[in-house]
Amino acid sequence: MMDKDRDGLAGKMGKLTIVTPPSMIRPKDISFTIINLNEEQKTVFTNKLDELFPKNEITIFVWDKSKVQDKWLDEANLVSDYVIEGDADITKQIETIKARHDRRKFDL
Repeated sequence: MMDKDRDGLAGKMGKLTIVTPPSMIRPKDISFTIINLNEEQKTVFTNKLDELFPKNEITIFVWDKSKVQDKWLDEANLVSDYVIEGDADITKQIETIKARHDRRKFDL
C-alpha cells in the first residue's frame, strides 16, 4: 500500500535538481541560475518555486562566489531559462518569470 501511495504522490510533485560547480547538466524543463543569493533570499526563492511551479522539473544552477567572470557561470547562464541575481527583489523576479513562462508555454 505504501508504494502505491508514494507513486501517486510522485506523480503530483515536481522534481528539483541543484547543480554547483564544477558539475554541469542539460536541464529538461525549467531552469534557473541563481547568483549570490544569501540564505534568506534562497529560502524566499525556493518557497516561490514551490508555490508557482509545484509540478515542474526544475534545475537550479547555484553560484555563490564573488567572481562573476567564470566559464562554468557562463555555461550555466547559457543553458538556463532564467537568471536570478541577489541584488534585486527575489519575489518580484520569480513572479515576473512565472508570467513569462506561462506566456511562453501558451505562445502568447
